[in-house]
Amino acid sequence: MRTFRFFVSLVLMILVLNFSNLAYTDTYSNTIEVFKKSPVVQTFFKNAYGYAVFPSVGKGGIGIGGAYGKGQVYRGGKVTGTAKLFKATIGFQLGGQVFSDISSQSISWLHYH
Repeated sequence: MRTFRFFVSLVLMILVLNFSNLAYTDTYSNTIEVFKKSPVVQTFFKNAYGYAVFPSVGKGGIGIGGAYGKGQVYRGGKVTGTAKLFKATIGFQLGGQVFSDISSQSISWLHYH
């Protein structure tokens, strides 16, 4: 029981430390600018019909984990809606992380959701 409490306390401390110092990309426009600076992603912006931007996605776990983030959907450079990212994982894992994400979906997904 003592070991379990130690690991729970450790994970909570890691998560608090990670979330208390969020990455530089804390706004949607900053996140897009950071991604546009990468030569690898420039073709993504040129060819994408639309995309979703998640400035801060938090994930963490001990054996069983999850991730969550809120984002905005863009089409033609303009905001057309909002999106949420959920993820669940099972396996060897311990810790937490905060990251930014950008993704594209099919035209029908961006049009109807």
